[in-house]
Amino acid sequence: MSTVLPGLMIDHARRPEQRVEEGAAVTQVALLGADLPGLRPKLLCAQGDRVGRGQALFHDRANPEVVFVSPGSGIIDTITLGPRRSLSALVIRLDPDEHEPEPTGVATSTDKIRETLLAKGFWPAFLTRPYGRIPAPDAVPEAIFVNVTPDNPHAPDPRVVLRDQGDAFLAGLKAIAHLTSGTVHVCQTSGTDLAAGCVDRIRGSFFPESQASGLSGTHIHRLHAVDQNRTVWSIGYQDVAAIGKLIETGIHYFSRIAALAGPRARQPRLIRTIAGANLQELIRAETLPGDHGSPLCVVSGSLTNGRQASWLGRYHQQITLLDDAAPQSRISKGGLLGLFRRTSSHPAPLIPTAALERALAFGVPVVPFLRALSVGDAETASRLGCLEMVEEDVAAVSMACSSGADYGRMLRHVLDELAEDA
Repeated sequence: MSTVLPGLMIDHARRPEQRVEEGAAVTQVALLGADLPGLRPKLLCAQGDRVGRGQALFHDRANPEVVFVSPGSGIIDTITLGPRRSLSALVIRLDPDEHEPEPTGVATSTDKIRETLLAKGFWPAFLTRPYGRIPAPDAVPEAIFVNVTPDNPHAPDPRVVLRDQGDAFLAGLKAIAHLTSGTVHVCQTSGTDLAAGCVDRIRGSFFPESQASGLSGTHIHRLHAVDQNRTVWSIGYQDVAAIGKLIETGIHYFSRIAALAGPRARQPRLIRTIAGANLQELIRAETLPGDHGSPLCVVSGSLTNGRQASWLGRYHQQITLLDDAAPQSRISKGGLLGLFRRTSSHPAPLIPTAALERALAFGVPVVPFLRALSVGDAETASRLGCLEMVEEDVAAVSMACSSGADYGRMLRHVLDELAEDA
C-alpha cells in the first residue's frame, strides 16, 4: 500500500449515509465551459433544436474528432458563450417521457474502441497529466489511472456505487486497456481488489483513506511520475462503468451517483441523478433552514475543491450544502474559495506553517513552489513539479495558506503557458 501525506482534512459529523436513492427528477441539464479549460467549441446545434440522447452538440475546434454529446433527449434551451467564443453553458430542457433505446453490440477491437469512445462522446472522460486537458484523438498514454478512491469523508464510497455495476466496470477496464500499451492502474482503498480477474496490464493499487490519497495527482506521483515527455491519463470509476455499459449494450448511460452532504443537507446520503443536473431542482426538498435565516450556498463538488454552482459539474460526484456566510461580492467566479478569501485587494503575506506543508502531497518545497505560481514563473514551477498537478491538487493549499490566494487559478495559468510552449 502506498503512503502519502494526509493533506488538509476537513470533516463534519454528518457524513452521508452510504445508500443509493433516486434523486428528484430534473427538467434541465447543462454542459459547462468550467469543466473544459482551454476548449473552443464548434457548435453543431442551435437554440430551439430538438436533440436525442447521445447526439453530438459541439466538437473541439482544435480536434474535431472530440465530440460532446447530449446526456438526454430534449430541446436546446440556451447556449451561452464566454470570451473568445468559449463555452459558458449549453442548457437542455429534457423530455419527461424519454424512452430507453434498444441495446446493440459494439466492436471491441483496439481501433474500434478508440473510434467508439470518440464518436459516442466519452473521450472527455479522460484527462491528461501533464496539463489536465482532454487528450488528443490519436494520443497514446504511457499508463491510465482509474480513480476509485474517495477524496474526502463525504464523498461516495466507490464500492457502494459499483456494487451493482461490477460487470460493467470490468468491461470498461478491459475497453480502456486498448488505449495504452502500458498499465491501467486501478487506484483504490483497502478491500477486495476491484481489478481482480482482469488481464495482467490492469492492476489494483491500494492507498490509505485520506483527502490527498483520493486525488489522481497523488496516484500518478507515486506510481508513474510525468513530465513534458511522459504522459498518462486519468479517469473516474463512474465513467469507466459507463464505458463498460456502452460496450455491452451500445447505449449511452449518463447517470451519476453523487453524495448529498454538508450542514444544510436534510438527509445526507447518495442520490442517483444525471450528469449536468440542475442543482436547484435536485435539492429543492433536501435543505435545512439556515442559521439566523442565512442564504443557502450550493456547491458542486467537495468543500475543498468544489465551486458554487447551479449545475452538477462533469467531473463532480458530490453536492455540498452550507450557509452562504459571505457577501456575494466576495465569492470568486473560480470557485468556493472566495467564501474564505479576504476582502482586501492586497494579498496577505505567505507564512510557512505546518498545515501548509501537509496540504500538498507531492514532496515539493511548498513555499518556493507557491511563490513561483504567485509570480507566474512557469519555468520554476515546472522544475518544482507542477506538471504532475491540476487545480484539485492545490485546492487544500489555497485554503490553508495565510495569503488567501487562489493557487488553482494560478496553476491553471502556468499549465496553459507550458502547454502552449510544449
